[in-house]
Amino acid sequence: MTNKEWDKISSRVRAVYNFGVEKSEWFKVCKMARLIAAVPFLAGCDKPEESSFTHLAVYIMSIDDSTKDIYFHKAEDDADVYSRLQPISNFNGGNRKVIQCCMDLIALNMVTNYEKDAEEDKAIGKYNPVEAGAWNYGAVSEKLIEDIKSNITSEISEVYTVDDALRGLWKD
Repeated sequence: MTNKEWDKISSRVRAVYNFGVEKSEWFKVCKMARLIAAVPFLAGCDKPEESSFTHLAVYIMSIDDSTKDIYFHKAEDDADVYSRLQPISNFNGGNRKVIQCCMDLIALNMVTNYEKDAEEDKAIGKYNPVEAGAWNYGAVSEKLIEDIKSNITSEISEVYTVDDALRGLWKD
């Protein structure tokens, strides 16, 4: 995804969601948003702008205070690490290895976030698969890292890396 493509997509998202100055500045540099937007471009998908915009819309809803509870992890998501990511996993064509590598990076970020938030989530009664013992952070993250390292390209690394994912920041 070029800077021009990112500017075009991100400016439309900011307009639709009526972002103010502060939120617009955050969004312009948000690495997770950029990765989500970049996947269909990196993978050479058909209609990359449409997929990119749609996936960013879901991402924004998943972090907005008024709708984020809809996207919280639920026990029924425990069977598959990608279950919660399904709404941003639809692509028209494209290189499946590139798509999978990017989804693995997003999943690694998510699982790391669960690990970081385990105690806090327990204290507030929010379901967390790591804290609940449904997922073993070490095993899940190790497998994801192994898969990422065997498939990551320099183009993907320009957008997002394993180190970025291991920070576990969903809004970064």
